[in-house]
Amino acid sequence: MTIAAQIEALIQRLDGVSICDDCITDRLNLSVRSQANVVTRGLGGANDYAREKRPCGLCSSVKISTSHRR
Repeated sequence: MTIAAQIEALIQRLDGVSICDDCITDRLNLSVRSQANVVTRGLGGANDYAREKRPCGLCSSVKISTSHRR
């Protein structure tokens, strides 16, 4: 499974809860945050994904986070 597919699957499993790039990086053991950022920037606003400044559902930090609406 590609990194992009892993990131999408993680976001979808959270069922609408936002997740920041730092938490994606930690959860998927990515080597650098930019790997998550490239994918989440591309997802924002497409196919029921939202990318906006809000609290991360995992770490509670208010920062740009990504969520998926079903």
